[in-house]
Amino acid sequence: MILSIQYLRAVSALMVVWVHARYIIPGIAERLGAPYFGGSAVDLFFIISGFIMVVTTARNEMTPQAFFLLRIVRVVPLYWLATLAVIVCAAFANSSHLEAGYPPIDIAKSLLFVPYASPRGGGAWPILDNGWTLNYEMFFYALFALSIAAPRRVRLPGLAVVLGSLALIGRAFGPFASPVASFYSSALLLDFVTGMILAHGWLRDGSRDWLPLSLFLIVFGFYCIGSLHSRLMIMSGALLIVAGCLNPRICAVQNRTFLELGNASYSIYLIHEFVLDALARPWARLFPLATWASSALFMALALVLCAAAGCLCYRFIELPMTSRLRKLVKDSGDYLRSQTSS
Repeated sequence: MILSIQYLRAVSALMVVWVHARYIIPGIAERLGAPYFGGSAVDLFFIISGFIMVVTTARNEMTPQAFFLLRIVRVVPLYWLATLAVIVCAAFANSSHLEAGYPPIDIAKSLLFVPYASPRGGGAWPILDNGWTLNYEMFFYALFALSIAAPRRVRLPGLAVVLGSLALIGRAFGPFASPVASFYSSALLLDFVTGMILAHGWLRDGSRDWLPLSLFLIVFGFYCIGSLHSRLMIMSGALLIVAGCLNPRICAVQNRTFLELGNASYSIYLIHEFVLDALARPWARLFPLATWASSALFMALALVLCAAAGCLCYRFIELPMTSRLRKLVKDSGDYLRSQTSS
């Protein structure tokens, strides 16, 4: 585990909460202004994913099937639970909503990470809104699993060419009328590429132990993702932040709170909308007119409650569930190997 990357996961998850909380109650965004970080947390998540996949597979050789199965165990169970929770809540809220709003084909596509044109409009949104990023993640994992079957020397270049070509097609011929075509040719795919390249360089040469430079990269990276609106600058800023966090002295920093939040970042990301919805309804009755003070208080409370709920979800749902499934996968693999050898 790279501690600073775990801390950055925590920061990214809380950035997502920060952005979404500003728009859950009318008037808060107007009082506090546009969120400084915008959607740049997604770039951080994707760069980290590309980085971690290269680092973990470089140290532990595995088959494409084993890699993808472990990714399924990591991502799918909690996402399915959260998606089914949305469906159940909608069914209780309106007995006809399940049938009218979530037809079986949409449920199947959402659970299987297949992007589709949402009936709500505006793009390819699954039933659980936050799941759109997981559609990208699973697409990347599937391609990465296929690349593992290739010789090691061509894995990174080959996958980078595929993802880069898709993004180039979107840039050259987009925007497409189909949300699905736009999805698979998004420039966001380049985040995975830059994360993989960063990992390759870090594994080969390590990180320069010059703290001032790393701190400058982090500060300038946050400036880029918050102050400039160019997609290239946001992606570049996110890359600088991740690169700066790889400094050996930053990696050695011990912080139990941020480590717990980093471990729980996936839970925070998936369930924070439930927490915000539950908080927003009574809050709107208590403070019908948003002031600067009430808006700031709501944002602080939203961050604390979403973080706490995510940590509880991780501790009592995500961690036991994924640990049990990993053990089943390991036991099944050991059994198959024993049968093969006998």
